[in-house]
Amino acid sequence: MISSPTPNVSACPQCDILLQHHETPDHHASVCPRCGFVMRNNRPGTVDKVLALSITGLLVYLPAILLPLITLEKLGMSDKANVVDTVLQFFANEYYFVSFMTLVSTIVFPLMLLLLTFIISLQLKRNHPSKMLARLFRAYCHLEEWAMVEVFLLAILISIFKMIHTANIVFNAGLFCFIALVFVTFGICVVLDKVRYWELLDPTETAPATLLVKENQRLDKQPELTAAQAGFALCLTCHKLLPTTNRSTEFSGQCSRCGEKVHLRKPGAMSRTLALVITSTLLLLPANLLPIMQVDFLGVPDRSTILDGILYFLKTGSYLIGIIIMVASIFVPLFKVVGLSILLCSAHFGMPYFLRQKSKMFRIISFIGRWSMLDIFVIALLISLVDFGFFTSIHVAPASTFFCMAVATTMLAAITFDPRILWDKCSPGSATNNSNTLNQ
Repeated sequence: MISSPTPNVSACPQCDILLQHHETPDHHASVCPRCGFVMRNNRPGTVDKVLALSITGLLVYLPAILLPLITLEKLGMSDKANVVDTVLQFFANEYYFVSFMTLVSTIVFPLMLLLLTFIISLQLKRNHPSKMLARLFRAYCHLEEWAMVEVFLLAILISIFKMIHTANIVFNAGLFCFIALVFVTFGICVVLDKVRYWELLDPTETAPATLLVKENQRLDKQPELTAAQAGFALCLTCHKLLPTTNRSTEFSGQCSRCGEKVHLRKPGAMSRTLALVITSTLLLLPANLLPIMQVDFLGVPDRSTILDGILYFLKTGSYLIGIIIMVASIFVPLFKVVGLSILLCSAHFGMPYFLRQKSKMFRIISFIGRWSMLDIFVIALLISLVDFGFFTSIHVAPASTFFCMAVATTMLAAITFDPRILWDKCSPGSATNNSNTLNQ
């Protein structure tokens, strides 16, 4: 395998503190002592494992997406659905944004991630790193949170629980292939050592050693020295330190390793996050008040909201399913809006309380955002499975568009927020506490 030199200091991407570099033992993690962010999970043999898993994923991908998942049989009638059908049903009902979100999150992005990991791992196995591979791995890092096959699998299980008492359900081969696909994608996330991949993709370039050593000598005297204070900007994608010509927040450059645009802090992070939080709050109102699904039984329509669906599971004794939907569809969006509002207020007013806990809350917000798509995927499956003409059928209702847009905006809000600003404004002696501090 390719060996690469390692800079003697690194910076935390969530609090910007400069840290002395130490080798992480195999099967161990390096954690930022300031904010608790996991800097690295050292996974030995990461390239071989990811390559094997990506090949397996590509083999099961087509049957998982194209073969029928389950078949619903009732009163001599039957209907079946695969993943593609769920997208087409939304499109046929003219819910184009919901159809697009379902398409990219369950079909397009999962395939792209498998192809990217396969191509990158294969080339690294052959000892052929290149700038193009680094650009591809950057794309992988940006797309991975938008692929939601595990959420779709949970939606399948909930749909089965919803229909098991009213119809006969047959499990098809596509379901088992889809389960295999979910396990493969989860396995890739577990064994992928991003730090090692970036080292292998950048075997010749090192951080500016002279400057790093000079600043590193000050770490003992200044234990909370940040990269910005030391005259460096951190690439948030590949975590490479770049020297800055000045210490102004207006610094802008391009990462020499992955090609990402680099700033000392994300430009307009506070205002953009605030706008997205307000937008998602406004979207959540019609998403919860308007009907999200319509059931036609013998020609009589019955529309239900998200809360109606939760109450249905609770009344029928499916408490676990009802709680899961309640958490994913109501509590998670609310938690994200309230949590991001707390972070924005803390950064704006410089509230220096529970900074480590707030950083952990931000990481939770970033992780759980996509699980709110659960209700949309359940509806997608039901409208594909339950289509028995005049007898009974299920249709999508207007709230689905508002809810899907609310999920997207809350995810974007977490992406646009820069948690380093929280530490800048709330910690004494921070790099960007004010403009004068940066220019000292």
